[in-house]
Amino acid sequence: MFSRRFSVRVASLILALVVPGILGGRVTLAQQSPESQIRRLDSLWARMYAQHDTALALQLYAEDLEFTSSTGTRKNRSQELGDVRAQPGLVMHFFRTTPSDIIVRDSTATVTGSAEWRFAWGGSPRDIRRSYTMVYSRGGPLGWQIRTVRMGG
Repeated sequence: MFSRRFSVRVASLILALVVPGILGGRVTLAQQSPESQIRRLDSLWARMYAQHDTALALQLYAEDLEFTSSTGTRKNRSQELGDVRAQPGLVMHFFRTTPSDIIVRDSTATVTGSAEWRFAWGGSPRDIRRSYTMVYSRGGPLGWQIRTVRMGG
């Protein structure tokens, strides 16, 4: 005999698999609230570094991107793409973000949070954790683009 807990899990799984098909597919980014859209893009931002996805970076980063590292170094989009690309001797283990605050106002959104990543460079392991603040503006192929990134200590 199945337990009630098992039955609820099975029903939830069936709904998760069947309902999207009935509704014509997955919920698109455009159908989500602005805060949910930004939260999803924040996750994609982390994934692009973890997977060295420069195609995604070109969609997510605005052409006039201003990126400021934790040391105060300023970079434009082209320069930051160099940090997204795979490089000899670099092995990424993970890159993840935890947004702590998302504020959406009309055509801009500001995200503050923490990013952490683990990688090996030339065989030497590194663990890094930084605070960050990003400003998005509406536009671009994903509906929002990152205009500024400020990495903290």
